[in-house]
Amino acid sequence: MRFHRYLLLVILLSLSVPAYADLLTFSSSSAFIATAPGLPVETFESGLVDAVCTGPLSSGATSACFPAGGLLPGVVYSATGDPSMIVTGPALPIGNTSNVLGPSSENSTFSLGFTGVTAVGFDLFPGFGSGNMAIQIFSPTDTSLGSFIVHAVFGENFFGVISTGDLIGRVTIESQVPPNVELIDNLRFGAATVPEPSSLLLLAAGFVLVFRLRKRD
Repeated sequence: MRFHRYLLLVILLSLSVPAYADLLTFSSSSAFIATAPGLPVETFESGLVDAVCTGPLSSGATSACFPAGGLLPGVVYSATGDPSMIVTGPALPIGNTSNVLGPSSENSTFSLGFTGVTAVGFDLFPGFGSGNMAIQIFSPTDTSLGSFIVHAVFGENFFGVISTGDLIGRVTIESQVPPNVELIDNLRFGAATVPEPSSLLLLAAGFVLVFRLRKRD
């Protein structure tokens, strides 16, 4: 049974196609969780629904959206352009079943700042329609690690990234189709250690070879 779990994990990793050598990207939450298990999850359920506040928001700050300590430590939420942000509940018909957080203006870019993480994944909601989202990954020194265009359909979408090189210092999300906005839920973040992508393919090939030999025996 353990062998099959390892084989499944390697297959999931080998099917993740990074656009950059040091980044693994995921469009499946199950594949991301299997690769980076045990990460803390921010659900935004401590937020006041329909409250509007001014970022940056963090665990150490009190705002109209969240009480002090209402957010998990290790991440700072902000919006560039218009700094106002909103917590939206499931009553708004955008496909979410729990609280989501994001900029209140379609002219803003959502920014998530991190300390000491290599893995970030979240459910993404574009608002009332579908459209492309530009997602950029930066190092702690604000060096670009990679940029991606994700086509987000109405309702829940998933984006995850694991860096096998530098730490992730910041992730930005920007809608390319107004009036869509950038709302997220179930943010997973933390340190995850995985082999380099080239090593994953070699490991996958090795597991497949061993599996075939076992079947012959």
